[in-house]
Amino acid sequence: RARRPRLRPRRARSLELRTHTNSHLVSASTMATLSAVAVAPAAHAARVRASFRRASSARTSAFAGAFAKPASTVVASNARRGLRVVANAAPTGDALPPPAVFNTVCATAEKKAAQDPTTTLVLGFSAGALIGIGALLMSCIGAASPALAAANPGLCNFLKGAVGLPAGLTLVILTGAELFTGNVMTMLSGVLTKRVKTEALIRNWVLSYTGNFIGSVVMAYLAFGAATAAAPAAKAAVIGIATTKASLPFAVAFFKGVLCNWLVCLAVWGTMASTSVAGKILAIFWPISTFVALGFEHSVANMFLIPHGILCGAQVSVADMMLNNIIPVTLGNVFAAAVFVAGLHFYAYGRE
Repeated sequence: RARRPRLRPRRARSLELRTHTNSHLVSASTMATLSAVAVAPAAHAARVRASFRRASSARTSAFAGAFAKPASTVVASNARRGLRVVANAAPTGDALPPPAVFNTVCATAEKKAAQDPTTTLVLGFSAGALIGIGALLMSCIGAASPALAAANPGLCNFLKGAVGLPAGLTLVILTGAELFTGNVMTMLSGVLTKRVKTEALIRNWVLSYTGNFIGSVVMAYLAFGAATAAAPAAKAAVIGIATTKASLPFAVAFFKGVLCNWLVCLAVWGTMASTSVAGKILAIFWPISTFVALGFEHSVANMFLIPHGILCGAQVSVADMMLNNIIPVTLGNVFAAAVFVAGLHFYAYGRE
């Protein structure tokens, strides 16, 4: 009897890699997408599938569901049998490690150094205006809560810190505006690592500072024209803020500026560490609300608060504003960013 020849089929097969965590499958949103093309006998494909299952089980995470880390990129190949499996996975975690963040800061400095000067000036104007919006919100919240301020000043200060300047810095970060106090850290990090020239640092600082000042003063005029402090309590609060800030001793203003910008630069650092909008907002909230609640001094916010108070009737001269607040606070802001953030992290992560 004639024997019928048995054909050995060769066809493409898709291999599916399943990751088990605590005897449960990781949700589809966290699984890496696998693409595989195998040209091999059926028995060989079964052996490969079993091998991948054993390998994946050995690399399982200790967390499941929403806390499971995305699978790492998997690349396996067998040139002799023509097998190649590639898994493209999402980045692990929601934040970069500190050395990678410092590298991101330096890369940002390079981008800022190559930026057109007029763009830096315009984005500086935007940053000053947006910080002014946050400072205005802080003023209005405090002015509208006189009973709370009298009964519980600590809670009132925390409330002002939680809803005012964090909103302004969030808008600055999400729009890519040029904030001088953050640029001190960024550009100096680039200079320390020799990725940015000193000329670029000076140009960026001058343009962003000038733009911040103009934007803050314009926002002060807009807020005054909109009668945001027309109510007697609000007007008294705005005038009191401007008078107090313009009466600080030079040394006190300087050290308040140091403490403030140390926190502000760490907030900017945190936004560069995070890979999500929610993470950036949270990174901004704690440092900024802390410095407002503690009464530290931010030069760009004061570029709005003091002119706005002057427009509302505060007996403060431009000389008082500059000599008693803006100049010493700016020097303190620069010192903090240079020493405690750029310098410290360069020593830790940038020397090699």
